[in-house]
Formats: sequence, structure tokens, C-alpha cells
Amino acid sequence: MNKVSTVIRFTFMNRVRAKSFVVTTLIFAIILSVIINLPAIISTFSSSDGPDRVGIVGKETNVTRALSDYYAKKPEPELAIVMLGDAGSKEANAKRGKEKLDAKEIVGYLELDDDASADFPKATYYSKSTMFSMESKLRGALQAVKAELAVRDLGLSSQQLAKLNAPVSIATVQVQEGTSGKTESQMMLAYGLVYVLLFLLYMTVIGYGNMVATEITAEKSSRVMEVLISSVSPLKQMFGKMIGICLLGLVQIVVLVVVAAANLLIPQNLEQLRGLNIDPGDIQLSLLGYFVVFYLLGYFIYASIFAAVGSLVSRTEEVGQAIMPVTFLIIAGFMIAMFGLQNPNAPFVVAMSFVPFFSPLIMFLRIGMSDPAWWEVWLSIALTAGAMLAFGWLAAKIYRVGVLLYGKRPSFRELRKAMKAFKV
Repeated sequence: MNKVSTVIRFTFMNRVRAKSFVVTTLIFAIILSVIINLPAIISTFSSSDGPDRVGIVGKETNVTRALSDYYAKKPEPELAIVMLGDAGSKEANAKRGKEKLDAKEIVGYLELDDDASADFPKATYYSKSTMFSMESKLRGALQAVKAELAVRDLGLSSQQLAKLNAPVSIATVQVQEGTSGKTESQMMLAYGLVYVLLFLLYMTVIGYGNMVATEITAEKSSRVMEVLISSVSPLKQMFGKMIGICLLGLVQIVVLVVVAAANLLIPQNLEQLRGLNIDPGDIQLSLLGYFVVFYLLGYFIYASIFAAVGSLVSRTEEVGQAIMPVTFLIIAGFMIAMFGLQNPNAPFVVAMSFVPFFSPLIMFLRIGMSDPAWWEVWLSIALTAGAMLAFGWLAAKIYRVGVLLYGKRPSFRELRKAMKAFKV
């Protein structure tokens, strides 16, 4: 046991002190901070000259006046309507609009043509840049103007119009067994948390599993393995390396979580979260607990396979190709999880949550986004834990033989014969 702890300590300390780990963690922390503060950064560097100015060419009509009033009545309008007047013809109006665009007095201009088949003119927006968001804004505003003009034609009073336009209030609650259910804030937090943690689970399992295979192959290719085996048994080496690198991954995750929490607690970010009706106090600690459980299960399943594959490879250049099939398994699980974010109760997603290769991602997703029965959760954990032990046992047998095999990769028949000579 002392030798295992020595391998764990050596592996962890050797990696945590490496410049690559420090630089990578720092880069991830900076990127995470930038992403969280991106709205504030965009707001800081955005122009403070006021709302974007959109021109309207042609004659002034009830529609153009109503559209101008629509934005003028808003406390913080995103657009400002500028009447460019009628130059006498469609070609002259287009020329005037282009002149204003070239002078950067407007970001685009609207042309309204009477549509004989409808009671509302057809609108065309001209701009030098493709801005689908601007098109969406103008469509929503014109739709509101169309509704307002139609209501006026019906002779409704201002009070009746206000009552008609008053937004409908609807609250969302996710029903759960034995509880009062998740509120909208809790569901939004769960969605964001599951999305982020899925990426963490996916990236760290691939990254640190690959690190296990690479480190074993590097020691084997440099013949250091022959010296290590004389002092520490292959099994203690394998599990010591896996645990040491697992601790390294947990340290990096803790650092990133602390960085994210520190950035979210900045007053401006807290205010934005409150604006979205999200309360950080609604974070479910049980979800974080399940993340740790499934992270460890997923890591040790894949790390065992990576360790076995790494022990069969003699050169580090061959590691990437050797572990590619295993990497595809992780990618497949991640793609299923991305689909499951929108439909966590789909039969296919539910079935995949019990497959040990996929359950660390899929069952964790189901816990966050739906309400699986307690026996489903624990059955998935039991199956994954059983698979972890089975793969650990198999990897130990392969590792014990593979670390001393050099040259070409052994065939399955050669490997099976060699494994029979050892008992783990």
C-alpha cells in the first residue's frame, strides 16, 4: 500500500508542478472568465451613441408613423426610426438610402410597398451587412404595428388596447416524485449546470485518460519501465498512475469551479442572473455530488482501457491511433448527451443511461434534466461500478503483460497466451 501511495504522490506532484499543467489551467481560467464576463465586455466596447438608426424611404404613412412611435415609446429603444422622405421614384429613394448608408448615418433602410393581396405593406430591408437579428427585430416591430392598427380600426379604447397587449403570466414547474418540483429558476440552473458539467466530464475524461496512456507508453519506450518493475509491481504502478492523474483532474476542476464562482459573484453578473430570474442559491448540491460520482466512475472505466492500450504500444507516436476507438466511444456518449438535453426522457436516451460506457454522461444528464426513479439511478451506478471493476481487472492482466512487450503490437492470440501465464 505504501508503494501505491508513493506512485500516486509521485505522479500527482510531477504533473501538478509541470509548466504545461499550470499554463493550461491558467488558459482555461482566463477563457472561462472571458466567457462569463462576455456580455459586460461587449457592453463596454459597444458604441454609446444610442440605438441603431434605421431609415425609411418613401411617403410617410400610418404604418411608418406607428413604427416610429413604437420605438419612441420604449424606455430603452434598440432602434431609432429616421424618415428619409420621398425622392419621387423608387430608384431615387434607393439612391438616397445608399447615400445615407455610405455616410454611416444609418445602419440600413426600409422600403414599404403596398401589397394588393394584403392589408399591410410589404417591407424590404436594405443593409451592407447580413444581420438576421435586425431582420427579426423589424419583423417583430412591424407585427406589433400591424396588430395595433387593426385594433384601432375596431374602435377599441386605449384602456382596452392596454389590456389586450398586457403579457400573459405563466410559471413553469417540473413535477418530481416526493417533492414540490423544480421551479423555473432551478430548471434553468440545472440546464446550465448540466451543460457545463457535461463538457467538463467529456474533456477531462478524454484529456486525462489520454495522459494515462501517454505516460505509460513514454516510460515503456524509454526503458524506464524495466527499472520501475523491479521496485514496484505493475499493478501498483497502473492503479497509482490512474489515481494520481485522477486527483490532478479533480484539482483542475476545483480551480475552474472556484474561478467560475468568483466571476459569477461579481455584482454586474449577479444582476444579469437576477434579470433572467435565476437565483444562484437554487443550485442543487445533490447534482454536484452526482457529478463527482459519475466523474470518478467514467474516469476509471476509460482510464483502465487507456492504461491497457498504452501498455501495448511501444512508441508515444502510436498512442493517438491506438486509443482512437476508445475516444470514439466517449464522443458517441457526448453526442447522445447533447441530444438528450432537449429530450431527456426519450426511450433511446433512457436505454443508453444504463450502458456503462455512456451512463456517466447520460444518467447524469437525466438526473439534472428530468426525474429518473431512484432505482434507475442506483442501477446505473451499480452497472457502471461493476463495469469499472471488470475493466480494471482486465486492464491489470493486459498491463502486467503488455509493459514488457516491445516491438510490434501483439496479436490477440499472443496476448491471451501471455495473460494466461499470470494471475491477478
